[in-house]
Order: sequence, then C-alpha cells, then structure tokens
Amino acid sequence: MRYGQLLRDFSCVSVALSIVSIDITGQSESAEQMITGVNALKPDPNKSSETTLISVVPATGAVTVEQRYDMTTVKTAADGTQHNIELVALSTDISVKRADVWLMARTVTNELSCFKDGKLVARKQKA
Repeated sequence: MRYGQLLRDFSCVSVALSIVSIDITGQSESAEQMITGVNALKPDPNKSSETTLISVVPATGAVTVEQRYDMTTVKTAADGTQHNIELVALSTDISVKRADVWLMARTVTNELSCFKDGKLVARKQKA
C-alpha cells in the first residue's frame, strides 16, 4: 500500500502469484513458499517492526523500491535471561502495474544484520 500512496495511486497493492523472493544467499522462493513461511511463524507479542522507504524510482508501468525493515523483539534464554533482539534487512522490491493494480513481482534481500542486546552478532550481504 505504501508504494501506491507514494505514487498517488491508492488502488490495492497485491502480491503477484508469480513473485520471486531472493534471499541473502541467492536462493529463490515462490509466492506459495513465502506465504507458507509467513503462515508458519508463531505470534510474538514482543515483536515490533517498522519499514522505512529509502528510495522509490517509478518507471513506465513499474516501480523499484529500496527499503529497510527493522524488527525488534525480546527473547528469553534457557536460563531465564531476557535478550533484546533486532533484525535489520535492506531489500529491493519491484512492483508492476497490471490494469489498475500494483503487483509485487520481485523482492531481493541485499543485507541482513542481527543484533543481540545491541551488539552485532551476524551480518550477511548479497555477493
């Protein structure tokens, strides 16, 4: 929906059934696999997330969006100690306009960082 709002087109933004998601390792995933993965996630009452649009580049019938996804939560270790966890992902999404509907066609994760109690514990970048 944010893409449509930025482009002043408030028609529904949908996920195309032919969407391809490319993760940080270069592995691709279909729309069906993405939906199955999201549906398998357990609810996390401590989870908070925010998506920030870095850039939006419209073209004829398409738009490329660079964005930052920032998710935080609190996890409890086996010993009962609570830890603040933060996951930051930078990605590039491409959506195409079919009739009056924006369809997400491709999403690529460019960088993924994980922090535990404010300290970087893992970072991967697209090769």
